[in-house]
Amino acid sequence: MPLQNDMKKQNGFTLIELIIVCAIIGLLSAICIVRLVQLIDKAREVVAKANLCSLRAAIAIYYGDTKGLCPVSLDNTRRIRGGETLPEFIPRYMQKIPQATLRRKVTHNRSNNVTVISTENVDKGITTEISDEGGWIYSSVSGDIRINCTCKDSASLDKVSGCIYYSNYGHEE
Repeated sequence: MPLQNDMKKQNGFTLIELIIVCAIIGLLSAICIVRLVQLIDKAREVVAKANLCSLRAAIAIYYGDTKGLCPVSLDNTRRIRGGETLPEFIPRYMQKIPQATLRRKVTHNRSNNVTVISTENVDKGITTEISDEGGWIYSSVSGDIRINCTCKDSASLDKVSGCIYYSNYGHEE
């Protein structure tokens, strides 16, 4: 009889209990990893919006310093326009052109290339000029700059209507 009492007093977990706990931990970690990936994509898009705002602010300061002239291009070259030497955009107004960091599944998700176009009608013209190469697209006539991408942002992937494209950041209604 003493052998049966000793077995009843043993504490511990059964194999079934351990398997159930492992399954619950696995399920919770799978949910957390998916959510973490979504948050990383969202953070990258927030960085892209912040970089876009920084570029627009630098262009606006340039516009004010040059009495109404937009930069011809966003690089470190001095330009002459109308007989006047214009200051270089880099490094005077920005140290360097920031990257347009987009969600990971976009093929051109980290680029700081600037495509310069000259179009008068920004609302109709610049959106038709988007070549979907990543980076930035800049109109030297109007001073408008956008992300050079026609992909939807991560918030729009689950929506049927009301989609926001990277090229329309800052122009949402």
